[in-house]
This record gives sequence, C-alpha cells and structure tokens, in this order.
Amino acid sequence: MKKRTRTILLIIIGVLVCLFFLGSRNFEKDKETLLLLKSKAGNGEIKYVLDELEETESLSNPLINIAYQKWKTKMYERFITKEEAIENISGNKVIDDISNIYRDYWRTELLKDASDIRTDSLLYHKLADYLLSHSLTKLSKDSLQQTIKNDVELKRIIEKEGFSAKFMYRDGLQDLILWDRALSETYEVYLPKDTITTTVKFIENYVLNGYDDYATFGSSQVGGWAEKESATLYCNMNEYDLASERFKISYLKHESLHFTDLNDYPNLSSADLEYRAKLIELMFCSEATIYDRVAQFLNGANSENRSYAHAYANYSVINNLSQIIFKSEYVSNYNQWQQLSVEEINNAALILYNRSESILQNDKSLSEVI
Repeated sequence: MKKRTRTILLIIIGVLVCLFFLGSRNFEKDKETLLLLKSKAGNGEIKYVLDELEETESLSNPLINIAYQKWKTKMYERFITKEEAIENISGNKVIDDISNIYRDYWRTELLKDASDIRTDSLLYHKLADYLLSHSLTKLSKDSLQQTIKNDVELKRIIEKEGFSAKFMYRDGLQDLILWDRALSETYEVYLPKDTITTTVKFIENYVLNGYDDYATFGSSQVGGWAEKESATLYCNMNEYDLASERFKISYLKHESLHFTDLNDYPNLSSADLEYRAKLIELMFCSEATIYDRVAQFLNGANSENRSYAHAYANYSVINNLSQIIFKSEYVSNYNQWQQLSVEEINNAALILYNRSESILQNDKSLSEVI
C-alpha cells in the first residue's frame, strides 16, 4: 500500500472514530430531552416548551443537536416570529381557509399563559363570519351564531366540498381533522372479555391533522379514534406499519377497547377510557415495544387536569403500576422501569385492568375509576 493511500485511510479512520465518540456523547440523555419537549408540545404545553427552548441554547450531542436546532427554528417561526409560510395541500380554497382559521386559533390558544383561560369564542366568531361572507350557508346570521358550536353546519359544508371531518374537544382545545381519502378493512381483535370484529377505516390523506400535529410539526399525531355510532375505528394509516406490534396492540387493541367500553360503560370519562386502553397495551406488549410505551407514558404524564385525558391517564398508569411493582408512589426514573422484566409489567397491568373492571361491573353507570 502506498504511503499516501495509507495516510488517507488513517485520516478516514480517525474521523470515523471521532464521529463515533462525538455521536455517543450524551446521546440517550439529549435524545430523551428532545422527545420530552416534543411530548410536552403534543400535550399543548407550548409555553413550557418555548421557555425550555429559550433556556437551552443547544444540546451537547452534535447529532441530536442538529435535530434540536431544526425543530427549535421551526417552533420559533411558528409561535414567536410568525414568519412561517403555511403550505395548504387540499387544492380547495374553502378547506384551506377553514384549516387556516383553525391554525390561527390553535396558535393563539396554545400561547396563553394558562390553559384554563382558553376560549373558543373567537374561533366560532371567525367561522361564522367566513361562512356568511362567502355565502356558504343559508342560515341567518343569528341562527348560525347560535348553532355554530355544534359543528353540524360546518361539517355539512366540508362534506359538500368532498372532504371528511372529525371534530373533537381535546386538552382544552377545539380540534379538527380533515381528510379526503380512506379505505376499509375488517379485523378480529382479541380482548380480555371477548373477541370482536372491528371495521377499520384507514385515512390515507390528511389535509389537517389536529392541534398536536400542528404543535409538533408531525411528531405527535392522533393515531386514531373509535366511533360508537358507526361501530368503526379510524386509523392514521401513515403512522403505522400494519404488521407491527405498535399497530396490532397500541392501535388495534387500544381503540377496540374504547369501542367496547363506550358500549358497556357509556358514562366513563375520557381519562378513564384512556387509562384502561393504555393498560391493555401494557398487558399485551412484548419486549419489542413495552419499554418505549412506558417511556412515552412517562414523558406525557401530567396529573394537574383530568380533562387532559391522555396526560392524566399516563400519570395514573405509571403511578398505579409504581405502587404495585415498586411499592412506591409515582416512579419517574425510566432506568428503574428498564430493569423490570416484560412479564412484571404485563402482570401488573393485568391486575390494574381487572381491578377497574371489577369496579365497573358493580356499577356500569360510573364515570370515574381513577
């Protein structure tokens, strides 16, 4: 081997070694920091996230820091400088305008100092004005302003334009999901009490995907939901590998339990519905996904407001599991959870599920079990 060639190879090896050590430095810690911030943003805690971004100029791991800086820039452009140019993708002006009204509402409400001062009055005022000024409704101004909050007229207009809509109230915010293409499949789903046949509508193309997608640039999205009236599950097709445990358990079993619970326990709160569905996940997850699910529950946990169903359920799951497994109140150290076997978590989740089931069987009219 020529001397020059050997020198080049040594330089390349040296660079690779340096990159390896730089890439491994604080990798897990910084990765966890970024995931936590995105999780908080997905829960609507934008003020907290922006404060943390302001305080943390950069992360020590160069690889994670690249992703951090890109996300930080986008968050600033969307929520601070408002320099972001939103690209609508529907190809329909009415749908684009409605989407932009919701985006403006989300930005305003997410930036409020406290979630308890959020209001939807400005949203519905703007929607009513838009529908009237563009002659999209035959309702009078008085009639529309009195009924706009039930979303019926807006849904009719959206469907007339060839799109589908799902209106929700989540984490103190009015939420909207819009899409134009979906396909249906049927699945047999095994649950503790029964095996049920579930129809899943896979949404192929979103034009607006809810406030958490907006707040995180797609890092957090609605995976799906159950509709009791149509006996149908809706699934965010782009979020899942359909052969994966994440789809088969964290989506299919999770959402199917919602469907059965909505029928069996019609008064059960959203937080309790989520609590039981998250326990189902931990009952069936294998080593492939269970520790990731625990990490996501830890990152997304918050016990301050029961109306924030996912965050409150996450906290309740971790707190109640901690009491069974560690004989302690809420254990937040992820390293302690990683030391557990899959079976320990599976079994503890089963105990909690059976405990809630026993309570509900004694009184099916209950609204809360946690």
